[in-house]
Amino acid sequence: MLQTIHDWASGWLAMAVFALLIIPFAFWGINYYFDGGKEPVVAKVNDKDIKFNQFQRAFSNYRLQMQALVGKNLGPSEDELIKQQTLEKLIESELLNQATKSAGLQVSDEQVRETIRNIEVFKGEEGFKKDFYEQSVSQLGMPPALFEEQMRLDMASEQLQSAVVESAFVSRNEAEYAARLKNQKRDIYYTILSADKFKESIEVSDDDIEFYYKDNSNLYIKPEEVKIAYIELSLKQLADEVEVNEEELRDYYAANKADYDVDEQRKISQIQIKTGEDATEEAIEKARTKANEILQLINTGKSFEEIANQYAEDADPNFSISEHGFLSKGILPEEVEKVAFSMQKGQVSDVIQSKSGIHILKLHDIKGGVANTFENVREDVEKNYRLLKAEERYFDLADQLATLTYEHPDTLEIVAEEIDINIQKSEFFTHSGGKEGLLAEPKILSVSFSEDVLINGHNSEVIELADNRVVVLRVDEHVAEAKRPMNEVRDDIIKDIKFTRASEKAHEQGQEILTQLREGKSFEMIAEETDVEWQHSVDITREDVSVNRAVLRTVFSLGKPKGNTPVFGGTSLGTGDYAVIAVLEAEKPESGTIDEDDFRDVKIQLQRSRAIDSWGGVIQELRNKADIRVFEDNI
Repeated sequence: MLQTIHDWASGWLAMAVFALLIIPFAFWGINYYFDGGKEPVVAKVNDKDIKFNQFQRAFSNYRLQMQALVGKNLGPSEDELIKQQTLEKLIESELLNQATKSAGLQVSDEQVRETIRNIEVFKGEEGFKKDFYEQSVSQLGMPPALFEEQMRLDMASEQLQSAVVESAFVSRNEAEYAARLKNQKRDIYYTILSADKFKESIEVSDDDIEFYYKDNSNLYIKPEEVKIAYIELSLKQLADEVEVNEEELRDYYAANKADYDVDEQRKISQIQIKTGEDATEEAIEKARTKANEILQLINTGKSFEEIANQYAEDADPNFSISEHGFLSKGILPEEVEKVAFSMQKGQVSDVIQSKSGIHILKLHDIKGGVANTFENVREDVEKNYRLLKAEERYFDLADQLATLTYEHPDTLEIVAEEIDINIQKSEFFTHSGGKEGLLAEPKILSVSFSEDVLINGHNSEVIELADNRVVVLRVDEHVAEAKRPMNEVRDDIIKDIKFTRASEKAHEQGQEILTQLREGKSFEMIAEETDVEWQHSVDITREDVSVNRAVLRTVFSLGKPKGNTPVFGGTSLGTGDYAVIAVLEAEKPESGTIDEDDFRDVKIQLQRSRAIDSWGGVIQELRNKADIRVFEDNI
């Protein structure tokens, strides 16, 4: 897993993301977000501090993303790697901010506003929603003004990045040479010698087990575990506890009616067969005939979606299916809109002709207009009313929670009694945490194993989680990392010994076969004597998916055969097996024979790679000129 994280964070894809993302702070944390007081500094870039809180936020965000990337929780070794990468990227971000300021790069208020309005996560069904934007930003832990200032800094950095990235140049000769290399082909014989066939004959003695256990004790460690006690405060839970009555809800609706009144909107699905304004009568009639066939099938009882998907499989470029959210008038073509706003919920339209093509609609739902009544929005009204009533209590309780756990750092009992909330306890868990729930939260895992909580035995600070939840925890029980007893891991040791020895035997057999091949023995004779099965692959390329990747890498590293003499080689596989390989023929495309599309793809890849190298050079130059100090003890 360490290699996966390292490859992702240092590969060209990550570099491209880091170079071109419009809002990298959403990934790395907020560069200019500082808490007051004497907060520890983790690094200093020239005269600008990177503080612990900033680092912690960035680390938690990055860890969460990497956890999602690898599909499992991360352990201590992965955490250590992510910490170092997080710090490096924070330093890089600060260097860029300083460089763009020094270069006088500026971004106008309108550019910042327009960029924010176009960020998808801040949009609702009707486009950008200011209240949703402000709420989302607040959950990141900052006011909108601070978010917008960081946006300005990041957009200025992007100007510098774009200038470097867009200057990358690759000549046609370079691109053609790379394309010819990419399109090389090989004819090969190869066989994979299985390690498993050796395992049954391998005997493992007690002395073997004891020696292997002593020599590889680091493989049999029971990881450090903790069990936590915690208090969780949730806005949703408090909202569920709010008592409501019909009169209060109606009064709330009346006072906030404007928030629930919307123009009439229709939610539809649409089948369209495009014709275009210049279509001939014959093309239009053909599209109409097809639409009538579809409508007839729908009218026989088959579902709209089923028929639509059936026709979509024909791969007709003029046929399309689309599902629209709630649409107001003025968006659909006039002929289509007239029908859409005359249909009843659940109804399927007749065939409709517009300037752009032939349409069939299905109306899923209606809201707004005459439907603007309390009864139609009662569920939303009650939800908002409960949240409103719960918010004041939530923030008051969160404040008490923070104060009391700080004033009484050695217990949760006092705060639990004071604010009348239950203390909950977890099961034992390691640094990897759990797959879901509280123990899957990176912030919870990080704090649970932090020095102040684990070693000093203090309550944690208030931990802010998504969805308006806060948690304070303390370690209830701790089990240190320990070597597992030999009798407990005996079966694992035997399995590991057999794997190691079987892999060695497969390697030895592979070397013997390679020696025989180099001495001139035929593939057929070796197959008969050793019971191996040769596979023959013709015209394989570097991107061939039919051949094992390790085999493929070795094939293209062996070089070209001379005359009729094959080139031989071998490689160990991660499974313990061993591959014996013979390259019979090698072909490199001649100059001028590369397909233009393939040439263009290779050129784009080279330009991207060169741009990344250039950008890396800029970052390195900024580093070389900067005074950078890292305070490892504060991380």
